[in-house]
Formats: sequence, C-alpha cells, structure tokens
Amino acid sequence: MLHLALLLPGLLLLPQTGHGEIHSYVDEHGTSVFVDDAYLSPAERQNLQQKVLAAEQAMRQSRTTPVEVHGNQVLVPVEISDGRSQIRARLLLDTGASQTVFHRHAMAQLQTKLLGKGWSRLADGQLIATDKVRLRSLKVGPYTWKSPTVYLIDLSDSEVPFDGLLGMDFLMEHHYRIDFQQQLIHWQPAD
Repeated sequence: MLHLALLLPGLLLLPQTGHGEIHSYVDEHGTSVFVDDAYLSPAERQNLQQKVLAAEQAMRQSRTTPVEVHGNQVLVPVEISDGRSQIRARLLLDTGASQTVFHRHAMAQLQTKLLGKGWSRLADGQLIATDKVRLRSLKVGPYTWKSPTVYLIDLSDSEVPFDGLLGMDFLMEHHYRIDFQQQLIHWQPAD
C-alpha cells in the first residue's frame, strides 16, 4: 500500500501528452473562433476549405460520363487499345447481353489476340458466328478494364448507330445510374 501511495503522486507529476493548445481569433462577423492550429489563419482555412470542395466536385465529375440517349437506347463512349493503337467507339448499354461484343468493322484498325471461334445466340434466337478475342484494355468512364475478353461479330445492318454492346461482364462489376434527361451515367462506388 505504501508503494501505491508513493507511486500515485509520481504519476501526477509526469508531463501530460495528447493535449494541443487552443488558439482563438475573431472572424469577419465578429465571432470568436477557437482552433487547435495557430499557423492556419482564417484566410488559409477558407482556402483549404475551397480546395477540399473543389476536390470533391472534381471527384464527382470524374465519376460521370456523358452518353447519347436515343429513345430507350443508351450509347456509351469507350476507348479500346491493343497496346499499340487506341480507338474510340460507342457501345449500346445492354443488360440483356451477357458479354461485351464489338462489330468486326469497328475493330478493324486494332490487332487483337484470337482466343477462339464459336457461336452466340441473339435475342431473337438466331445463331451468329463469333470470334473470341483479347484486348489490351477497354476504358469505360473512369474505369479501365485490363486485358478484357470480348467477342467480334459481323454486322448485317450497317445503319446501327453503335459499334457493339456493353454487356453484363462489365456492367455487373460497376454500379451506375443513368440520368436520361441530362444524358449522363453516374458511376457509383460499390457498397
């Protein structure tokens, strides 16, 4: 008990850590403001706050992609690369397509790695010949899909306003909301 009685006063005399100094200033409205950083003036605080707001706005904009809306069709701009060349294309956002598909003529400038040949079934039940290929990358909005496997088809209707289908192989991994009025896709972080 004597040791405890001697130890307690000794502990009270140890320097306290973890407590910062409090500083105050009067703002432009005459209000006293208390802060824990003496080196940050009111103007510097306002500048810092503006920088934070600008960064948050830039982040929101970087997660937004302008699209073209034609009736119920949403055309999404994409960039495709084979590692040497890069091209832009427009893909129809298609939640009914299990895979991302390009019309062969849209990919003519790129060198792709053929992984195999096969058949795909269209919505109307028709079978169509496909080539399974690998790209270096596919950029959609703020996302870059590295080494995607996509499919090439020959298109019989040359009048369609898009270069292929953006399928569920991409869409199920990236949450989004379409603003049809503003013609934007808002990409949302995964929960």
